[in-house]
Amino acid sequence: MGKRLSMMMVALLATLGMQAQTIKKGDAFFDGNSLYTVQEVRMGKYVYMTTPQDNEMTLEKVEGKNGEYKIIPSRQADECPIRFAEFNQRVQYVRKDGMYFLAVRKKNGDTMWTMILTPDNEDNCQEQQRRLEKANWENEICIRLLNTPYLMNIPREQLRLMRNEILARHGYVFKSKDLKDYFSSKPWYHPGTNNNNIKLSVIEQTNLELIKSEEAVEPGLHPADVAGDVDQSDF
Repeated sequence: MGKRLSMMMVALLATLGMQAQTIKKGDAFFDGNSLYTVQEVRMGKYVYMTTPQDNEMTLEKVEGKNGEYKIIPSRQADECPIRFAEFNQRVQYVRKDGMYFLAVRKKNGDTMWTMILTPDNEDNCQEQQRRLEKANWENEICIRLLNTPYLMNIPREQLRLMRNEILARHGYVFKSKDLKDYFSSKPWYHPGTNNNNIKLSVIEQTNLELIKSEEAVEPGLHPADVAGDVDQSDF
């Protein structure tokens, strides 16, 4: 009896885990530009969402993979609505450490776009975006999930500092002299002894990947690019 009950509990927890990673009708996701609301989940597999501006996005659940989707063509959309993304690109529904968001993944697994689950309407989401743009990024980088529309308007040299500050907050030991000098001037920076021991939160890891993805955008395609070469060296 005890063994049977244990098996039933395992099955129940597995079912709840599947449900926890499933997008539902009425869910709304904000990507920094627009608020996408799920209008239909057809056959439990196809997620159809729209914005107030009539933009569309359709996701197809990947069979056998919890929380895994891919972007597919929409009814009236010939192009993928995510900047630089392609149809069939992987989308993961991340629900971890209190965070609930869609992460559009590059082929190497890095996040290139985020869409955060929100109870707010579009006006409130846009107001929050404006507040983010005015905030001091040093106060936000490790505690707030960023988005690409915000990062698009930040110069590459600042993106490099932002990315490395995430690591510096954990005592990362830098090899590049400019980064070492820059962070050594910060009263909170205390270099550690082993970079391999650094553990990032889901927010920190996702923000780091988002920033790297924006840094990797070809010259001239990053809106904040200015004339001249930009140092994009790592660490």
